[in-house]
Amino acid sequence: MTSIKFQMPEQRRFARECTSSETNLMVAHRIAQFRTIFIPYPPHIEFHSRCDYLRQLGRATKGQPQRGMRALAPSGSGKTTAAQAYIRELELRDPSDPGRRRVMYVSLDRATTVKKFYTSILHKFGDNCLGRSDEITMKYRALGFFEQMGCELLFIDEVQHMAIGSGDVTDSLKSLLDLGTVPIVFMGTDDADKMFSRNLQFNARLLQPCDFLRLRSTRRDDQQLLRGYWERLDAEIVRLKLMPASSGLFDPDFLSALHTVADGVIGRVSRLTESALEIALRRKHVAISLEDFRLATDRWALPQGFVARNPFKDIGG
Repeated sequence: MTSIKFQMPEQRRFARECTSSETNLMVAHRIAQFRTIFIPYPPHIEFHSRCDYLRQLGRATKGQPQRGMRALAPSGSGKTTAAQAYIRELELRDPSDPGRRRVMYVSLDRATTVKKFYTSILHKFGDNCLGRSDEITMKYRALGFFEQMGCELLFIDEVQHMAIGSGDVTDSLKSLLDLGTVPIVFMGTDDADKMFSRNLQFNARLLQPCDFLRLRSTRRDDQQLLRGYWERLDAEIVRLKLMPASSGLFDPDFLSALHTVADGVIGRVSRLTESALEIALRRKHVAISLEDFRLATDRWALPQGFVARNPFKDIGG
């Protein structure tokens, strides 16, 4: 009987969430708006600055061997979001030639080979006439597109997919830099570290790393970074009218629980908030509540193994 009494309030809370078609449409629209939010988070701003320096360096040394830069981070750190935000910012800064591809972004599939790598690039340029082209032909077709489109920077995401048994891909990337066509930002998870650490010739072609590190709960500056990110995210939710009012969740206990669930990975703060926002919208709340974060952790973070227990249940209120 004790377990039944304990579960009933939780079941009643679930029942209050509206799942009608009209509500689904409203929630989908607001979550889509939420996903457009880009918080000027200091590590991401530094990443933008380093990417812009690499691009400007490439323009100043066109035709000479180019440099690359690595940006590794735990999954969910927001590196892909930061790269796409940089691309949008650059396009808005200079919209004079809409046909130009000033920056190219390519995400690699698993077990990437040299041919798959160049196929991904050519597809991004809209070249669908690949037929049975060999790797050399595809490589020089890609180089031609970089020149034709005036490409000044190439982002290659998920580079960990070329980290296992793919020395030929690494050699091809070195060759691409040496040909002097375009500088490259290599992004991936921490699993890609071995690709860089075992290849000193490749490393010699790179600027200093711009990795995104996990925030540590024991460091005051990391605590301030997490708090600042959450405060800005909460403010953006209100500014975009996704919620009428601020959550007001800024006390140390809440921030500690938020850090625990996110494991110091800032992108997971956003993903957990998205889940809590959906719950709050379905429950017709005026602000995201602590209970919404509790339920979001139970439904999103725990089942996917991001955390072993729900720290929000230790907080009163």
